[in-house]
Amino acid sequence: MVATVRTLWEAVEDSEAVDRTRLKRDIAQVVRRLKSRIEGRLTSPAPRKKEPSLFDGQAERHAEEARVAAPAAPRFSETALRLYDKDLVEHALQHLPSARLFGEVTDFRDHLVEKIRFNSQATRRRAANYIINRFFPGKVLHEDLTKFAAVAAGGPALADALFYLTCRTELILASVAEEVVFPALAQGGIGRGRILEFVESRFPGSKSVKDVSQAIVRTYERLGVGTATRTRLNVSLREGSLAAFGYMLHLEFPEPGMYSFERLLDGPLHKWLLWDQQWMVRQLYRLREAGLLAKVSEIDRLRQFTTKYDLVEAIDSIVRLAQGTHS
Repeated sequence: MVATVRTLWEAVEDSEAVDRTRLKRDIAQVVRRLKSRIEGRLTSPAPRKKEPSLFDGQAERHAEEARVAAPAAPRFSETALRLYDKDLVEHALQHLPSARLFGEVTDFRDHLVEKIRFNSQATRRRAANYIINRFFPGKVLHEDLTKFAAVAAGGPALADALFYLTCRTELILASVAEEVVFPALAQGGIGRGRILEFVESRFPGSKSVKDVSQAIVRTYERLGVGTATRTRLNVSLREGSLAAFGYMLHLEFPEPGMYSFERLLDGPLHKWLLWDQQWMVRQLYRLREAGLLAKVSEIDRLRQFTTKYDLVEAIDSIVRLAQGTHS
């Protein structure tokens, strides 16, 4: 297997007709994911003996240069506006924690088709595809989510993560969150009729607008971001958990670096999840104490925090935070 990977690497190195940087990055990412998956399933830590390098000489230097020079493809691409009439929130809460048991997205999809409670297999298959497309865009079984979902199962941290991820992939939910619900925060909520009007303006003539508006309200209610009555969605500022904050902070800021408080405090974690800004500031200091942030600085009007890791590197520490609170 090592020889095969080395052969692939050398083939990329020698070819003039391919994007070397992109392919080298893909190979390196696969190796890192495999290493993380195997170590996560070992009953005891793997011995840390020095192994011969997979890549020799100049190829190894090129691999490092590719890793530094070429950022990874974005986790969330621009999403088209589409109907969100099947929220499937309860199914996601129930079944996403089991995704940790599977190595490929096709295997997890088959598991969902078998386990989701609908009579028709065709309906189960459609529901499974909705869940896969919503939480694993690009058909990639992201290990950060599978690890986090497994340890946060049954708690509000997972619910917060699923709300955030749904907003990321379902543009209509994010639009309602930012343009309708968040501006009504001072009034404690918004009428269901206003949400329906907004959905109708985005899908004029669609027969599914009522189903979409109901799915949006259910998503708020069942994931704990708001409460609902027959006529109204009620919301207020909230506090989450340190683990959920750490997880979504690294989704929001995927590259290690220095960021302003304003980008965090005026962003989706406040406008979508309605997390209290002062609470978020306190969590930054707690993450620094936990070793996940390099620095948090508030000097006069200059307020910044510095992340140390990307999400792949940070997820095991975030999981330990979730194990400590399970909240």
